[in-house]
Amino acid sequence: MNDRKISKGELKAAIEAHQSWLETGGEHGEKADLSHCDLSRHNLQRANLERANLEGAKLYRVNLRTANLNGANLNGADMVEADLQWTIFLNTDLREACLDHANLHYANFSSSDLSQASMRNAFLHNGFFSKAILVSVDLRDAIFRFTEVNDANLKKANLSGASIAVTKMIGADLSDSDLSNTEITMSDFENANFRNSKFVNAYLLKNNFKGADLRGTDFNGAKVESTEFSDVRLYRDNRKVQAA
Repeated sequence: MNDRKISKGELKAAIEAHQSWLETGGEHGEKADLSHCDLSRHNLQRANLERANLEGAKLYRVNLRTANLNGANLNGADMVEADLQWTIFLNTDLREACLDHANLHYANFSSSDLSQASMRNAFLHNGFFSKAILVSVDLRDAIFRFTEVNDANLKKANLSGASIAVTKMIGADLSDSDLSNTEITMSDFENANFRNSKFVNAYLLKNNFKGADLRGTDFNGAKVESTEFSDVRLYRDNRKVQAA
C-alpha cells in the first residue's frame, strides 16, 4: 500500500479536529485517521494523538517528543530514528512496528503491545515498559540504561548484543529469549523467567537473579562476576557458568 502524502496544513487540521473529538467525547471534531500517511520528519512535538489511527504510518525521523499516543493504533508503523523522548504510549498497539535507532529516552510504553516489533539499536535510557507485551521483539544491540521492564512479557525476544545497565526486569518473562553476547551490569531480574533462554558468551556483573527460573538456560561461555543467584531454579544439565 502506498503512503498517503499529507501537508503540514492538513496535518494541523487533523490534530485540531482530533483534539475537539477527545474533549467533547466524540460530539464534535473527528477522530484522526492518519493510517498509511507519510509523516516523515514532521514536527509533532506535544501533539495529542490519543486513540488516533496511525496504522502503517511512516514516521521516519519524526519529532514526537512529549506527545500523547495513549491507546493509539501504531500497528506496523515505521518509526525508524524517531525522536520519542518523553512520549507516552500507554496501552498502545505497536505490533510489528519498527523503532530501529529510535530515541526512547524517558518514553513510557507500560501495558502496550510491541509483539514482533523491531527495536534494533534503540536507546532506552530511563524508558518504562512495565507489563508491556514484547513477545518476539527484536532488541539486538539496544541500549538499556535505568530502564524499567518489570512484569513484562519478553518471551522469544532477541536481545543479543544488547547493553543492559541499572535496569529492572523484576518478574519479567524472558523464556526462550536470546541474550547472547550481552553485557549486563547492576540490573535486577528477581523472580524473572529465563527458562530455555541463552546467555552464550554474555558478561554479567553485579546483577540480581534471586528466585529466577533458569531451567534449561544456556550459559555456555558466559562470564559472571559478583551476581546473586540464591533460590534460582535450575536443571542439573544447565551449562556451567564461568564465575569470577
